[in-house]
Amino acid sequence: LGTFELRTYGVIVALSFLLGLWLSVNEARRNGVDPALIQDFAFYALLGGIIGARIYFVLFSNPAYFLKNPWEIVAVWHGGIGIIGALLGGLLTTLWYCRRKKLSFRLFADTLAPGVALGQAAGVFACLLNGDSYGKPTDLAWAITYTDPRAMAPLNIALHPVEIYEMVAYFLVFLLVWQARKKYKTDGFIFLTYLAGYGAARFAVEFFRGNPAILAWGIPAAQVFSVALILVSIAGFYILGKNERRTA
Repeated sequence: LGTFELRTYGVIVALSFLLGLWLSVNEARRNGVDPALIQDFAFYALLGGIIGARIYFVLFSNPAYFLKNPWEIVAVWHGGIGIIGALLGGLLTTLWYCRRKKLSFRLFADTLAPGVALGQAAGVFACLLNGDSYGKPTDLAWAITYTDPRAMAPLNIALHPVEIYEMVAYFLVFLLVWQARKKYKTDGFIFLTYLAGYGAARFAVEFFRGNPAILAWGIPAAQVFSVALILVSIAGFYILGKNERRTA
């Protein structure tokens, strides 16, 4: 549009955010939460998510480069975000918002969980088109090959379609969360189910990723965070079960 370029990646991420917001508003009505609170929270969640996603990328991509070029840290438009950082930023924002509005964090997090899971599953399609989270080389029949020089993946090499693996895995997490919300009424259970499901899904797909962020000892950073999420969710389930037994 003149000199303005509308990027497919940005459009898909925005639509995914709106999809998650729409579902969260519907869940708010179901859970007895004022839908206006979800709509008000969305702005802060978006801001916190972007900040967290950028910090994660800066820390685990090339921190030496960003130390030499500090202005590039805020140049999100040059590319570089991490979904785990977005989730951590969103979580901290949720804690802050619930404290500010005197809301139950567990109920609010349960309300958001299905929308977050569905938005994630849809948003990975942007990565597939961009090639920014590409898979390892493979000779499997369903491999994909990028040929467009604008793609961020290696060109003319058959790769695991790790983005498709991720979309399927995250959609299964969404279905798990969606079913759990019908059966379990304890506040916090749905959020912990999402954490456990996402942690397991992300841990699995990282084995096929061609460009994972690596920690100093050679382990993908995403897998370390995934294990941490699983452990936190197990501890959370234990605490919820213990509290239920006390009140029974």
